[in-house]
Amino acid sequence: MLSETHLLRCRHATPRHNATHGRLCLRPRSDTIYAWTGASCVYGCATCPIGSGVAVPAVSLSDLRDRLAIEPVAQGRLVVFVGGEPLLNADLMRYFHVVRALEFTPGLVTTGRPLVYPQIRARLRTAGVRYLRIQLFGHREEHDESVRVAGAYEQVLRGLHDWMREAPDPSCEIDVAVSLRDRSTLEPAEILRTLDEDLPAHLPLIVSIPGAEPWTAGKEDRFHGLFTGQELHSRVLVWEGIPASWGNLSLPRTVLPGSATFLGYPPGSCLGSPADFTRAHRREPHKAQANSFNFIRRDCTVAFHARAADCMAAAATAEDPGRCLWLIEEDRLVLYVTDTGDFDAAQIESVKDRFSHLFLDRAVPGVLDDFVEGMRRVLPDEECHRCDRVSVCGRRFRMVEGPPFARQEAWIAEHVSGVRGAVLDVGCGEQLYRDRLAPLLRSGVVRYTGLDPDVPSLSVARRALPEGVFHQGGIEDFYGVPESYDHILCLRSLNHVLDMDEALARMMDLLKPGGLLLIVECTPFAMLREPRQIEAADTAPRAGHQHLRNVSSEEVLPFALRRGLRLVHHDPSRLEGTNQWVLLFERPRAF
Repeated sequence: MLSETHLLRCRHATPRHNATHGRLCLRPRSDTIYAWTGASCVYGCATCPIGSGVAVPAVSLSDLRDRLAIEPVAQGRLVVFVGGEPLLNADLMRYFHVVRALEFTPGLVTTGRPLVYPQIRARLRTAGVRYLRIQLFGHREEHDESVRVAGAYEQVLRGLHDWMREAPDPSCEIDVAVSLRDRSTLEPAEILRTLDEDLPAHLPLIVSIPGAEPWTAGKEDRFHGLFTGQELHSRVLVWEGIPASWGNLSLPRTVLPGSATFLGYPPGSCLGSPADFTRAHRREPHKAQANSFNFIRRDCTVAFHARAADCMAAAATAEDPGRCLWLIEEDRLVLYVTDTGDFDAAQIESVKDRFSHLFLDRAVPGVLDDFVEGMRRVLPDEECHRCDRVSVCGRRFRMVEGPPFARQEAWIAEHVSGVRGAVLDVGCGEQLYRDRLAPLLRSGVVRYTGLDPDVPSLSVARRALPEGVFHQGGIEDFYGVPESYDHILCLRSLNHVLDMDEALARMMDLLKPGGLLLIVECTPFAMLREPRQIEAADTAPRAGHQHLRNVSSEEVLPFALRRGLRLVHHDPSRLEGTNQWVLLFERPRAF
């Protein structure tokens, strides 16, 4: 058996699942197991941290068998073999046999060059390998220099293209990873464009920025276009090792061992040293962040004049114009000011001026979820565009009659009414669509499971849907049988999960082929309120459930596509709509 020094412990201990293995999206996630396959390979890479005198032996077959046998959850979990070049290990096929016999699924990190040989490709397919990470150490000549083999890069491409030509259906998930280092003569964007041209279409590209290398300090501007989607639109980019000093970027990242298991403890591998490997991907404590802020009504009004030339707002504005606005109320303009410390000037400008995601609170103080009569959209007065003083007054706004979310809510309610079979509700809360679901549960056409960490909300949901099954906890703590749900609802809860990529991976695994995942979320917004409404809102029970992120639908898309989901419907947050967005995905049917 392996000692504690050879093992990073897995965090879950739940009953082992033995369901038949289906078509899962098998890319690494936090419960993936990594197994060390031995000493340094023969390539002699200049960047490799492994020396022949210090490399520890590979994990033995008996240790691998014993360790996997005590894992509580097997089906749906990857065991990825890494270390030097695993394909040079004479026992690799025996490793694969042990993994499959214990109902796990084998994966592999390889330099990719061995794939040029047809017999290697055939053996990997026969062994049931379901995940390949092809590790490049630069582009073209840079890779050849790193592995010290002329033409190695071209061999990788030829082997990869042959692999995909021989089996075009995605029975094996493939990631191509490239390490970017300062010694490169090309800018990151140019390197990635070159790789985009060379690699088979639609393969995700992992961009590894070694965190231990000092060249990244203060150089995030070299990657800005790639981070913001201004470059390389044709391929999903996944990031690895982004320095923490670069801030909390909402980017798809690899999910590598933080709480996962590492069998064998090498001094390093193609992925770096285990210490750096786990430190770079350890799940850091999440800081709660606000999803909204208030504009507070002041006792300051001026007469309303329709023509911009006659407007009195600019003369009456003594506040920072970026933090105030004037609301048209019949024949008066009423001043509203925000004192938020949760949002900076640029974020306030985005909410107020760019998207105008502003809502007038008309609800009884303390009522936070009356989206029909309790809220009205507030939009800029068009006359302000003709005023040369608009920059000093904060702009005037008009209330728009009618429920602001009516169109989207009708679409969501119709979708919920149409669900059938097994339904998983992630972050169900009190289930605002319980009136639509209740008759479906009573008639037996829906088998409902709700997840939520909040006990009071679950109590309300249980009373409303007594035929349902409820679990206290989040998607991170839920181990359902893979491919067992026809529908998954994730309604205004994605911003609350600990790890968005992990949550999407788990939801993908739980969906049946052909099943649908509905995600509804909100980007930041502001409420126009009176002081008594703010006091009641701050003391309401749910006011403490803060968001861990504020993502847009465009930010979620690459995460979902990487996890193998197919986009069916997209209604983004925008000026012409509201701050609420909708994404509907389908899990592709089995091949």
